[in-house]
Amino acid sequence: MATSRIWIGGGTGGGKSTTARALAVDHGLRRFAIDAFWYAYDERWGGPRKSLDEQWLETPPEVQAAEFEEISRRMMRFALDDLAELPDAPTVVEGPQILPDLVPPGEQAVFLDPTPEWQRTVLSGRSMPSDPERALGNRLVKDRLYADRVAALAREHGFPVLVMDGNRELAAEVEALLEIPDNAGGLAAIRRWENEVAAANIRAWLSSPEAPGEYGRYPFACECGSFGCDELLELTIEEFGAAPRVLVHH
Repeated sequence: MATSRIWIGGGTGGGKSTTARALAVDHGLRRFAIDAFWYAYDERWGGPRKSLDEQWLETPPEVQAAEFEEISRRMMRFALDDLAELPDAPTVVEGPQILPDLVPPGEQAVFLDPTPEWQRTVLSGRSMPSDPERALGNRLVKDRLYADRVAALAREHGFPVLVMDGNRELAAEVEALLEIPDNAGGLAAIRRWENEVAAANIRAWLSSPEAPGEYGRYPFACECGSFGCDELLELTIEEFGAAPRVLVHH
């Protein structure tokens, strides 16, 4: 019997978001991206925050990995609380914060483990603080330690682990491993909820010290409610706020 929730976790660059979105489109699922709640959960916790230099340059990678696991455990518990409050609908939950030992009993999960080479390719394009080369080196070590930790926990708890090297389309492989539930309807409201969550996170990021000097456009899911629609529309945060509904070619 397929459960109404599936979990997709793993290290940075594993393809979690791409896989989760493909499954959400193909099966009409709600996509609950824990990263989209980053600032909300950080505020809910209310603890101290590090600057980018403190995080990536002044903290040893081994400590970074341990701290990120602590953050992930806290955020996953917040996610479980929020999921319990949502209207019932088949849901794919995704994010690096998913810890195998916290997945509720009886629910399905898969973990995507990026190779070190692919992880470097993914992280090399991301912004870093005042010493980008050293920060990238520290982050690669931290993310590798964390990815190995999650993969080991997944195997220990009997969850499948798929290795991502940048040359695999993982959605079909995940579908072959898990029983993916189908959603019967209400897709327009589900996509609107996803967009509003993303917009709130973007607004919080834009008001933070690490925000870029120039703000751009961000992809929002089409809210037409058609089963199988995978259209995205790039909007500024102001354009999204003024739009009663996001529609692409409808």
